[in-house]
Amino acid sequence: MLVAGWSLTNACNLNCAHCYNASGKRSPDELNLKECFKVVDKLKKSGVIAINFGGGECALRPDFIDLCRYIKNKGIAISYTTNGTTFDRIKDHLNLFHDIGVSIDFADAEKHDQFRGRNGTFNKAIHALEVLVKKGIDNEMVTCLTKLNCSEQELQKLYNLADKLNVDSWRLNRFRANGRGIENEKILALSKKDLKKSYTYLNQFKRKGILTPEPVFRAAFGGTYYSPGDPSGFTAFRIQPNGEVSPSVFLSESGGNIKYQSVEKIMNSDIFKRIRDRHPNEKCKSCNAYYHCKGGDAGASYLAYGHFNGPDPLCWLNPKTKKPEVKKDLEKNWNVHELYLCTLYIPVNGEKNGK
Repeated sequence: MLVAGWSLTNACNLNCAHCYNASGKRSPDELNLKECFKVVDKLKKSGVIAINFGGGECALRPDFIDLCRYIKNKGIAISYTTNGTTFDRIKDHLNLFHDIGVSIDFADAEKHDQFRGRNGTFNKAIHALEVLVKKGIDNEMVTCLTKLNCSEQELQKLYNLADKLNVDSWRLNRFRANGRGIENEKILALSKKDLKKSYTYLNQFKRKGILTPEPVFRAAFGGTYYSPGDPSGFTAFRIQPNGEVSPSVFLSESGGNIKYQSVEKIMNSDIFKRIRDRHPNEKCKSCNAYYHCKGGDAGASYLAYGHFNGPDPLCWLNPKTKKPEVKKDLEKNWNVHELYLCTLYIPVNGEKNGK
């Protein structure tokens, strides 16, 4: 199975401190709608079963819904991650989406708005989630885990908010220093101690029946996986606004441009081969979790060392310590991001999640 991430545009109406894409202005070389239709045809032919739109704030493109209709008619599931401020542009077309994630990084409106660079963002994000929950659309509250919100106090507040809203899942992506995040690395970057403490705290909310595509969390606390290590380059890739294709959402290196090349040729390129052909390095050589962890977050490894072989720069685990049970599995009703990137799912709505 293949999942494509698509950064449809660099346009964004916010100025988020952590943005991996450094989004802001629309790029002059972004694919037009006709070119996008051809890309969708290629994705369908290559067996892509789901597309996640992120980037940029995709709904700022006036042709976004037209593209989503075309994708839906091709039988490809659509996932969308949004900051919530453009919800009015999609609220009458929610039937097109498999699931929608809305970004909330703090349970406090003032902190969230400051982090996102615009007042009123928090309230709009909350409103979007409330509508999604009310209408029964699969939904996620999405948080970027940083030095600023990784404390037990902040995490509990965020979980309480997710629970109050009755969202289906709370999904967390740990900060990676790329894009605009490079400028703010000193105040946002997590240490190994930070990650250990926050993941240990988050483990209390974990439930069975959902994948754990974050390899370090899985190695520390157990879980299930579909593909070993990081899904990037195996079951997933990212299409950039101009058509260049990277194996990871957090990398700009391209394996080719989908306007001119097939998915198969791109995934057989050097950068894709390297991300799939990972070898144990340093403490990974003696770690008994390596068979499923594969050195952790491949993108984080590349950003830190210039290679994919790990060990994950935030891995705190002792390789000799006995690890919890981990198994390969995939639920019938899986979430798109479970096959897309290193992310951590916390199911919230127990009734909908079958718990």
